[in-house]
Amino acid sequence: MSADQNCNRGAADYGSFSCTPTDARLSQSVGTNQEVSLSQDKFLRRSSSRKPLMHPRWYSESLSGSTDQIVDVAIASDDENESLLPKRELNDISITFSRHKYYSKLVDPSDTRLRIPDHVLPSSFFYIIPTKTTGKQSSVVTIFAIWNTMMGTSLLSMPWGLGQAGFLFGILLILLSAMLTLYTAFRVLQSTNTLDFEAFEFSDVVSFYLGRYGEWVAITFSLVTFLGGMIVYWVLMTNFLFTSGIFIFDKAHSSNISMDKNTSEVLCPHVTPTTNNTNIEGVNDMWNISFTVPIYLAVLVFPLLNFKSPTFFTKFNCLGTLSVFFLLALVITKSIKWGWNIEHSEITEFRITFPALTGMLSLAFFLHNAAITIVKNNQHPENNVRDLSIGYLLTAVTYLSVGILFYASFPLPKSCISSNLLQNLSVSDPFAAGARVFLLFQMITVFPLLAYMFRANALYALFQTAWPGRRHVLLTNFGVLVVCVLIAMFYPHIGDIIRYSGSLCGLVYIFCLPSVVYMLSLKIRNKLTLPPIIIHVCIILLGVLNFIAQFVITPSK
Repeated sequence: MSADQNCNRGAADYGSFSCTPTDARLSQSVGTNQEVSLSQDKFLRRSSSRKPLMHPRWYSESLSGSTDQIVDVAIASDDENESLLPKRELNDISITFSRHKYYSKLVDPSDTRLRIPDHVLPSSFFYIIPTKTTGKQSSVVTIFAIWNTMMGTSLLSMPWGLGQAGFLFGILLILLSAMLTLYTAFRVLQSTNTLDFEAFEFSDVVSFYLGRYGEWVAITFSLVTFLGGMIVYWVLMTNFLFTSGIFIFDKAHSSNISMDKNTSEVLCPHVTPTTNNTNIEGVNDMWNISFTVPIYLAVLVFPLLNFKSPTFFTKFNCLGTLSVFFLLALVITKSIKWGWNIEHSEITEFRITFPALTGMLSLAFFLHNAAITIVKNNQHPENNVRDLSIGYLLTAVTYLSVGILFYASFPLPKSCISSNLLQNLSVSDPFAAGARVFLLFQMITVFPLLAYMFRANALYALFQTAWPGRRHVLLTNFGVLVVCVLIAMFYPHIGDIIRYSGSLCGLVYIFCLPSVVYMLSLKIRNKLTLPPIIIHVCIILLGVLNFIAQFVITPSK
């Protein structure tokens, strides 16, 4: 019986297993001089950097003929089988294997030119070692992780996005975008099924199919995603810190009527900005949203970015969930208080600026660089597709709930809706002030995590280590903060930032890479036909058009 058959039998007996050669059998190895086809050899070379050193399946595939031939030439450790090959030939094989093993130690492990060939050991030399499954994460936890990962700053911009597309058409775009991104996320999960190694993230899969250049593309645009998220967070934190400071200052000096109060709790930022400065002489120069507050925030946050491990900040992950529910409660409360304030013409209206919404949705439904990691420890891997679908459904429902309730109940003209819905609420509104403080604290704890992931991925790609030295870490963190501070000072429009970064990263990670990887996997298996090519080329074209359209339209701020 071949090793593949043994492994299959082990799977039936134990459910989870691994195959490995023993030291006693290393000296009795059998090689083969038969050639593999060029396409198969290329396929083997791409997987050589991560696949097991001697995997029985790859050995059996490198031999022509049936598995019975493998059994005929295999040498077991039992004495009764030693007569299958003469002793002299066994010694020659042992010497050859030792020489290969020595050569492989002469070069860097990443250099595969002198790596021991996969077919050196026959499949019968591998033992079955039963192991227990490591998946301990229930489907509920997996679904919640998918939902929580996608819930972000796009939630604050969803009413604005509906306004850019039109009410009904915007709802339709949200549903279609959810289905399209779910499909490509499904392709990301399925891309690991044809691999003989464990892929920790999608960039590993891209590296397997597209080589080193493809991996660099995946890493680069993953970094752009992190950077775009950090910039949006910084603009929001600046706004929340400024308005919270104004609220506290006003309450502390209420007898002096320190700020220009609005009689209405609902504001139109284009007419009456929510960031009113105080009228106390000297305060405007010290507490200014465009210049001083972003610098104050940088002084506060920079020390938090230089920890070697972000473990401390992971303890505050639950704040992200709490902030979403707090925001939902705020929107529901306001919508009940305001009532239904939308005309029939506004419901059926179509607006040419709808790409602003599709660009934003590319970031709102972005999960593709983390999908494999999130479902890796699922206790029931067969439910991964179902859990992914439920997670996307809950995310779409959450976005629709905030967008529809706020947009339909907003009492002022819909053109007044800001890309940050909290800017439509008065600074003196206690409920809104509480939301700002809550979100500010939550973002201050999440921002170091985003910075850590950006820094670790960037430095590891350049130096093969996430901590090449304190100087490199400090310079990287300082450079990130400089970019965030400058944009907060001179272009604090989160709607534009989200749609630009979302459409760019979505073009690569949502539309292009999953489609290209899927078509390549079909081609390697000789299953690529015209219908999949047409479908996935159209998906790629949609991503390209979505990105180009962001530079054509001029949505409201």
